[in-house]
Amino acid sequence: MMASDHTPDWHARRAKVIGGSEIAALYGVQQPYQMGLYALWHCKAGLIDPPPVEGERIDWGNRLEAIIGEWAATENDWTITKGDHVVDATTPGLGCTLDFKIEAPGPNDDGCEGPGCLEAKNVDWLQHKQKWVDDEPPIHILLQLQEQLAATGYTWGAVVALVGGNDLRIYRYHARPALIADIRKRVTAFWQSISDNKPPPIDGSDSAFYALREIHPEIVDDAICLDGDNRFPVLCAELHAASEARKVAEATEDALKAELEEKLGAHKRAWGEGWSASFVVNRGSEGKVITLDMVGTVINARKPSRYVKVKESKTA
Repeated sequence: MMASDHTPDWHARRAKVIGGSEIAALYGVQQPYQMGLYALWHCKAGLIDPPPVEGERIDWGNRLEAIIGEWAATENDWTITKGDHVVDATTPGLGCTLDFKIEAPGPNDDGCEGPGCLEAKNVDWLQHKQKWVDDEPPIHILLQLQEQLAATGYTWGAVVALVGGNDLRIYRYHARPALIADIRKRVTAFWQSISDNKPPPIDGSDSAFYALREIHPEIVDDAICLDGDNRFPVLCAELHAASEARKVAEATEDALKAELEEKLGAHKRAWGEGWSASFVVNRGSEGKVITLDMVGTVINARKPSRYVKVKESKTA
């Protein structure tokens, strides 16, 4: 469904299941923009609202979803229909909303039978180069597709990636019974932990901090005594040590950067003894001028900057 199609009924049904975009948290491989296990638990337990998912990449992904699906269907002789919200007939609390349903395999889908799942992704070129390694989608997307196959009972599916706006990539996969069994096991254990009121340990993700602020939205001006709490002094000591170590590391890093810049002088690049170093120069921008009540205000201006980037290199 497009973001504009997400009705209150859809949100209510989604709250009762672990969906395809959420399964990564049960394996600890969620992306920074996805909820970690701690936040997901509190969200599904009904204690907090899910964090907002916003940004240009999300917006463009929603806008391009239909185009990607139609392009893939044309290229592969598929008939596709918009996906619905479905739940696994064998595992309570496991469900998903498909981008599209492939009604039947096409001529290029060797060994595939029956309908399939189609997951559409809009991916920029650099992200594809860095994270879609060995000509496969990242693990959280592979898990998403297998979770969808578990919920639908389909035996195959495809991840379709539009790379850089003009390069369509097709990744076909069969259902993996052992992995699907493990997905169902983890989903069942997750909902049982909610029934038992046993939240997972806190983690350091952005979503965990979001959950904490939702659980305790206001700070009351009082104090509690934690004498006898053996973990409290350990946490304080370790945080203090980590903060001090970070200060030392930052000072050391700054000193190394300055010495390396001195070595390069006015030269953009240098190499030697298996290493290379080069300046990355950002020339800055003047920004935009907005006039309000005859007063000109410059916004989004960036100051010029430069830094040295190093990497191991056996050649010049």
